[in-house]
Amino acid sequence: MSSGKPNATQRMVLEHLARYRLSFQEIVATLFFDGGNPQKTLNQLREQGLIETQKGFGGNRAAYVLSRAGAAALGTSRRRADNLGSEALPANLAVLSFCLLQGRSRIRLTDDELEELFGEPAPPGRFHCLERGARATRVYHVYTPGDSTRVGDIVARTRAHIAEVWKLPALEPWLRHELYSHAILVDNEDRAAALNAALDDSGSDGKGLRTLSHIHVESVAGLANLEEALRDLAQENQAA
Repeated sequence: MSSGKPNATQRMVLEHLARYRLSFQEIVATLFFDGGNPQKTLNQLREQGLIETQKGFGGNRAAYVLSRAGAAALGTSRRRADNLGSEALPANLAVLSFCLLQGRSRIRLTDDELEELFGEPAPPGRFHCLERGARATRVYHVYTPGDSTRVGDIVARTRAHIAEVWKLPALEPWLRHELYSHAILVDNEDRAAALNAALDDSGSDGKGLRTLSHIHVESVAGLANLEEALRDLAQENQAA
């Protein structure tokens, strides 16, 4: 293991892994190397014991993740270096894809950043992401249902979260102006279409969920189609 503090670029990579819990060479190249090859920096971080690799993505593909030593070097919670299990891995991958593989300006928010935006109590939920658009900034509560979760259960859980956030006075203007949204991430267009149809038909009394909150359904890269999304990103970098 090499010694010494991480340099500025290495620290940005470590902070990126702490924020998203995992990442890939193509994404690191896009964010910090203008599409160039980041392998030298990634190798140095591995040699220093600050990052590790995690397999489980098909073929020889592996993700880069923060190590306990990397979390310590950042002064962040050691939980950011916890192993991503069978449930946490696809959920965190979906959020990474939503922010960095969809061609939109989005960033996953930390708990501290969420509290800075909304105060205490911050809106409940495991994941929140911020999107900066041409007209406004929008915050998404991000829900990543598993492949086996029924559409009716997804709608019910979304309804419950909407009811929770409407109880928070600080969120009322955000909800009213559709600046706080509920994003539901799935990994194929057919499931997205079925879910959109169920949400549109979620209230027979004219008070469906979309009259209570902005709801956005998006198909993002998952374990099955990750390689294609990363290949497309690499091609975009080469063309730039």
